[in-house]
Amino acid sequence: TQIQAYVFDVIRASVPKLELDAVFEQKNDIAKSVEEELEKAMSTYGYQIVQTLIVDIEPDTNVKRAMNEINAAARLRVAANEKAEAEKILQIKKAEGEAESKYLSGLGIAR
Repeated sequence: TQIQAYVFDVIRASVPKLELDAVFEQKNDIAKSVEEELEKAMSTYGYQIVQTLIVDIEPDTNVKRAMNEINAAARLRVAANEKAEAEKILQIKKAEGEAESKYLSGLGIAR
């Protein structure tokens, strides 16, 4: 129970300073902070902390839903840009084809 209290204390002290995406990215740094604090606190009781591991970060359901919506919107934006770029290339190729056709038609008339 004492170890758990120290773990929660370190997590409550370090996680609120970060944005949610940074929490996921810096799991190892948070685990290292927990390890260091536990080592300091528990060494006086004869415990040696070898390693700490953060296996999962579980934000609120609404936060997860919002993160998924942000990711989906970003992917839709990329897809829309790619589709627009493809349509642009098609229009350019069509215009080039029409220009070439008119050029060749003009050559035929000139002959």
